[in-house]
Amino acid sequence: ITAAQVVDRIKKKLLQEGIPWSPSFFDGFHLGDPNTPVTGIATTFQSTFSVLQRAAAAHKNLIISHECTFWDSWMDDPIVAMQEMQNDPVCKAKIRFAEQHNLVAWRVHDHWHRRRPDPIFSGLARQLEWTGYYNIDSQPRRYTIPETSLEEVARHIQQKLGTQNVVAVGDPKLRVKTVGDCVHVLATVLPALHSCDIALVGETPQYDTFEYVRDAMNLGLKKGLVMISHEALEERGMQVCAEWLKPLVPEVPIEWIPAGDPFQIPPLHKA
Repeated sequence: ITAAQVVDRIKKKLLQEGIPWSPSFFDGFHLGDPNTPVTGIATTFQSTFSVLQRAAAAHKNLIISHECTFWDSWMDDPIVAMQEMQNDPVCKAKIRFAEQHNLVAWRVHDHWHRRRPDPIFSGLARQLEWTGYYNIDSQPRRYTIPETSLEEVARHIQQKLGTQNVVAVGDPKLRVKTVGDCVHVLATVLPALHSCDIALVGETPQYDTFEYVRDAMNLGLKKGLVMISHEALEERGMQVCAEWLKPLVPEVPIEWIPAGDPFQIPPLHKA
């Protein structure tokens, strides 16, 4: 089976779920030859160089990612990437490695988000062990959890995601019952902050969302924010993708290869 044939099956399955394939700036082949025979499939949040290396080592030459291969979505074409970054050693090495190992990268972003329930967010809910608290149909999406503090919410998220990279803004003792599920910028976070106790967001600009929450606190409003990385917010949705693909493409092995948290937090040592 070729990479193109795998993608055809994905498109047909999505159509059966009521999601016809439509033009997308993001979704499509971004690396390699679509006619390449597939030895195995790896799903991931992003086709990082480390993911490409691990996929090649596992003999999985079709990488299906949720985010872009070349860091900036407008460059997610190897020809464009080479034109814009023709002297960039990282870009050239990534393309060369893919060529040497017969790798193909295909991105599914918009169409994966269109599934109901959205697997990106239901995957996160499952990892947080909050599936029973999750209302994906509410506007905005939210968790209604047993009452606890902002500090305990942040600690729970840390533990369940296995990362220290969790940032909280607000009074640590703030009582929390509702957690709004948001994405990346203040415009998408505001509805959650207006209707929920706190917002959970992945990768948001500090100068807008953080400062809005801080201003709200200084005005006496009981609001808070927990931020995780973009990867932590969306990675588990691609684990769901691997599970969804297995009965669809039984000819080859399929596995989820996590991109992993991009940040390191050095331990603080007292002088």
